[in-house]
Amino acid sequence: MNFCDWFQLHESSLSELYKSAVEMLPTTKRQHATNTIKLTHLDWVPYLGLKTLFVKALAQNEGREYSPIILFKNVQYTEDGVKLTANNGNVYKLKPLSLDENNVLVRCQCLDFKYRFKFYNYQDHSLYGDKGKKYIAKTNRGPCNPNEAAGLCKHLMKLIKVLQEAKILD
Repeated sequence: MNFCDWFQLHESSLSELYKSAVEMLPTTKRQHATNTIKLTHLDWVPYLGLKTLFVKALAQNEGREYSPIILFKNVQYTEDGVKLTANNGNVYKLKPLSLDENNVLVRCQCLDFKYRFKFYNYQDHSLYGDKGKKYIAKTNRGPCNPNEAAGLCKHLMKLIKVLQEAKILD
């Protein structure tokens, strides 16, 4: 097995991460709190040779700004796919990305992601960047991620929703 094959085998899909986040805390707050979030900027960086697409957003809510990031793997660039204009001004066409089939790396610097999911996304091989430390509660309220599961914050969920509305993501 070469490095590229190994690199693409070990991450979760967005569908798996979304489901995990919802099941971990059976509240509707995270997945239904995306309407107050505004994505004010999207960066698109395609890597044709690596078959990846790096997407970074600027998300604003509650007077704060966050930068949710998704690196899609197994991207199929085609002649007749969905168009997107990358940061370099070039237009690329790709087969719509899949919630289930494209492995991803994700990251957000919000506290929900940092304390609840970052470490476990690292263990799942679906974290973009450094792992950080495992969060250990200093009170007796219990763990913030009782299932010790990888997942997504509401900023990443909003980015998914925007990508679906743009038909980039099925």
